[in-house]
Amino acid sequence: MAGIGFELRKILKEDRLLSLAKVYGYSAILSSGPWVISIVAILIVGFLNLAHVGEVKGAFRFQVVVTYAIALASSLIITGILQLPFTRYIADLIYRERESEVLPSYFGAIILSWSLGVIFIVPLFLWIFNGLAISLIVAAILTFMILCGVWISSILAASLKYYSAVVWAYLLSYGFIVVASYFWGNSIQILLFIFFTGNSVLFIILMSLIIKSYPSTIFLKLDFFLDKNFYWTLAIAGLAYNFGSWIDKFVFWYSPSTGAAVIGKLHASVVYDMPIFLAYFSILPGMAIFFFRLEADFAEKYDLYYNAVRDGGTLNLIKEYKDEMSTVIRQAIREVLLAQGIADVIFFLGAPRLFEWLNISIIYLGLFYILTIGALLQLGFMSVLAILYYLDRKKPAMWLCIAFLLLNGILTLISIQMGTEMYGYGYTISLLIVFTISLVVIREEMKRLNYETFMLQ
Repeated sequence: MAGIGFELRKILKEDRLLSLAKVYGYSAILSSGPWVISIVAILIVGFLNLAHVGEVKGAFRFQVVVTYAIALASSLIITGILQLPFTRYIADLIYRERESEVLPSYFGAIILSWSLGVIFIVPLFLWIFNGLAISLIVAAILTFMILCGVWISSILAASLKYYSAVVWAYLLSYGFIVVASYFWGNSIQILLFIFFTGNSVLFIILMSLIIKSYPSTIFLKLDFFLDKNFYWTLAIAGLAYNFGSWIDKFVFWYSPSTGAAVIGKLHASVVYDMPIFLAYFSILPGMAIFFFRLEADFAEKYDLYYNAVRDGGTLNLIKEYKDEMSTVIRQAIREVLLAQGIADVIFFLGAPRLFEWLNISIIYLGLFYILTIGALLQLGFMSVLAILYYLDRKKPAMWLCIAFLLLNGILTLISIQMGTEMYGYGYTISLLIVFTISLVVIREEMKRLNYETFMLQ
């Protein structure tokens, strides 16, 4: 990702206010595009469909089906396991100057995710939507499959030098979804097919950019996934973190006191869904800041440190670069938390009016406040995890992700049992615990960096 950091720094050197806006705008899209933009589009489609067609249930059912497709495609069995090992494998290929293997490995990841996806999702959706129209089942399956492809493509697309084209690809595809849904989305099946078509356009654009960036004479390469050195720690970490990010939603969806059936066997929670969506949306500024700081500032210091190690730099020089890395980490986390904290205060002040505009009962304001604090802590936790992955500290990251999964699930269940006034505290307290632990872990890892770099290799 250092390449995109270099491009962002080049824009910033123009020293104009517009350049700063462009840098953080690109950072926001590249860091959050796969989930924030799609969720915003789903919400807009629901509101437009309600305003245009006047039918509440159809729009809400569409939102629920797509939300489950996103959860299953991007966060659970399929790409949850593949995402981080595939990222690491591609990085290794590029480092070893074997870029001709990137494209066939990408096609291999797509085909593997689709093959496993068909085996997993077809019987699941046939069971979930038993008795409903076959067109609905087909549309839901296609939506899941294309989201798997988009998610894996986004892994590579975020590191391409054509980052401007990536930004426009997201805007074009989701813009199409919103507009087409307004004019033709008069049923849940049509809305799902429109969503599938828009994401197909996005998938084709991203694939074209990847093919252009990584030419190859080989079409398919699957040996990585059968390799005895497969990165299982990264696979478990990715699965645990992504599942942990969704487990509180599943608990609220299927708890009798907070969830209800919406379509087939899919549940939703009127109490929890909108506040948690708004809380996630609030961290977009912090995501943009951290993406830039990580890919521009930290990546630069990281390269200097390991280049000095590989090229026989003096001990004083190596220590100096390590100290600079530590300084960048502290500054990045502090800047992210400070900027996001200011953004959250603004959200808190405007929340009553926002809730009134969205026709949400103000009794959920307290839940929104605590979830927003939780989202801030999750942003901090994600920041530390990203640094641990950069430093190749796979096992500490894996155990932190497992802790997040277990704590979020258990504490969310306990919070529901304690009553409505405790809703959201399970999610937030779990993140407070793992974020605090992660700060201790990253501090100790940086202290031991020189020793582990030289003595444990």
